[in-house]
Amino acid sequence: MLIAASALIPAVAQTPPPVDEGKPLTLPATLEAGLFYLHPKLPDGRALRLFSDTGGGLLFTESGAKALGATLDPNASREQPQRLSWPRFQADAWIPAPRGSERGVPLMQAPPDQARHLGDGMLGANWFGGHSWQFDYPRGELRLLPSNALPRVAAKHRVQLGFQKDADGPTTHFPRIPVRIEGETLQLLFDTGASLRLSEQAARELDGGPNLRAGSFITSEVLKRWRQRHPQWRVIDKADADGRVRIIEVPQVQVGGYRVGPVWFAERPDKNFHEFMSQWMDRRVDGAIGGNAFSTLKISVDYPSGVAVFER
Repeated sequence: MLIAASALIPAVAQTPPPVDEGKPLTLPATLEAGLFYLHPKLPDGRALRLFSDTGGGLLFTESGAKALGATLDPNASREQPQRLSWPRFQADAWIPAPRGSERGVPLMQAPPDQARHLGDGMLGANWFGGHSWQFDYPRGELRLLPSNALPRVAAKHRVQLGFQKDADGPTTHFPRIPVRIEGETLQLLFDTGASLRLSEQAARELDGGPNLRAGSFITSEVLKRWRQRHPQWRVIDKADADGRVRIIEVPQVQVGGYRVGPVWFAERPDKNFHEFMSQWMDRRVDGAIGGNAFSTLKISVDYPSGVAVFER
C-alpha cells in the first residue's frame, strides 16, 4: 500500500566521497542475520537505515520520508505515489544514487510486520543495476567496485548471470543464477534480501537464532519433488508466525563452483515465481537463493557484464 504524499522534492546534487581512483569503496553497511542494511548519513548527521535487496524494489518508507523532511499529501494514490528526490549524503557515510534517480524514488507504506525490517526504505534491483558490487559475507561488508574490476578466479567460480534485455539493453535488473542441487540445475533469483520470518518454535528448531533472518525460496512443485526423492530431508511445517509456511533443509547446494549448506528453503506457491517473478526475468525461475547460502562466500557482481565471481 502506498502512502499518500506530496510532489517531487527538489533534487540535491550528489557529493561522492574522496576515494582513490579504481579502488573498492566500503559502504556504510551492516550484516544482520545474513541481510545487508545501509546506513548513509544525511547532512544533519542522521543515519538512515535502508534494507538492501537484489530481488526487491526501490522505495522510501514513511519513516524515511520523515527523515528527509517530506510533507505527506492525501491526494497521492497507489497509481501516482510521491517520488522523493535522492538525498545528499555525507562523504564519510555515502552511497551512490540509483540510475534514473532524477525521476525520484517512490514513497510507500511498509506493511506493519515489515516496518522494522524495511526501516527507512529499500535499495532494490534498480539501485544495484548498472554498478559493480562485492558482498563480503564473512566480513559483513558491502563494497562498491570500480567498473571492470572483478577479482580473478578460476573459471568454475565465474558465473554468467541472466538479465531480461531488449535491443537497447537490460529492461530489468533482477539477476538469474544457476545452482545445482542433487545433480539437478535450477534457475533461481539471486536474492540477497530473501528473508525468513520464523515462529519462535521454528527458530528454536533451526538453531535458536533470530526469527528474522536471511533465507531462500523454492516453489511448491520443486519442494514436492525433493520430498519424494529425499524423504530424509528435514521439514518444518507451519514455520512462520502465521503457521502457513513450510521450510525444508537442503543438505548441500552448489553455487558459484562451491558447495554450501545446509540451506533452508521456504515454500512459495508456484505462481509466485513461475508467473509473477519470471515476468521480470530472462527465463522462468523456480525460486530464489539468498544470504543463508552465502555466509562463507565473498561474491562480486558486475551488473553491466552480467558476471558474478565467487571466492571463499
